[in-house]
Amino acid sequence: MRLPVLLALLVVATPAARAARVEKQWLGAAGQRTRAALFRSTDAGRAPILVVVLHGDLGRVDYVLATNAANQIHGIIAAALVRPGYTDLAGDTSDGVKGGGFGDNYTPEVLNQMDAAVRQLKRQLHPSAVVLVGHSGGAAISADLIARDNGLAKAALLLSCPCDVPVWRKHMNTLHPNPLWDKPVTSISPVDAVSEISSQTKIWLIVGDKDDTAPPDFTERYAAALRKRGIKPRVTILPGEGHIILYDSAVIQQLSALVAQLR
Repeated sequence: MRLPVLLALLVVATPAARAARVEKQWLGAAGQRTRAALFRSTDAGRAPILVVVLHGDLGRVDYVLATNAANQIHGIIAAALVRPGYTDLAGDTSDGVKGGGFGDNYTPEVLNQMDAAVRQLKRQLHPSAVVLVGHSGGAAISADLIARDNGLAKAALLLSCPCDVPVWRKHMNTLHPNPLWDKPVTSISPVDAVSEISSQTKIWLIVGDKDDTAPPDFTERYAAALRKRGIKPRVTILPGEGHIILYDSAVIQQLSALVAQLR
């Protein structure tokens, strides 16, 4: 058995399956408040790894991935952030503009608010490392954040990423025609920001091979840009899986392996 696999198995050992403690709080000042739900592994300790989870573009926000991570991975605090303008299942809404779900919400204003929220968590929790985990639009924002702020996180796990935003918006317009897909936006496209990422950042990507919303080509295109930057991403394509992969057991397995490497 290879050492990374062994470490990952140790990190996901069954004793952590006890229910994680949860704490909800507001981050940021009035007008920039971000709702956060923190789930602590039972053995999080004084210098945990902070796993920040950013959701996708549609629907109300649940905390299932963060809960599963804290329940199954040792020594972490999983913080699920509600993106600007979005609402969680309890009815709490973060400040800011949600946008229309047309790739128009990955803006400098959104990045500023998310960056400040993560920075506040780092000051409060003193983690040994930070991992950003994003799904779909949350993956695009996570990719933008590691480019915008090199000191924010040591690693990112990007799920079903629409990493080339202009091309992705054209793709979505063919699937769901709507004039709003052609409307100019100020969203930052991750593939255009690759040159700003620290070469020391670990970036892993997962996508389903049946993903019609953000097909594997977008993940592969971003990975190719990272390689040109001198970053060696890990790309996993899940056979038979579509766009909603954030609850797949492979995600927790990959996250646990990434956490093990950061230790």
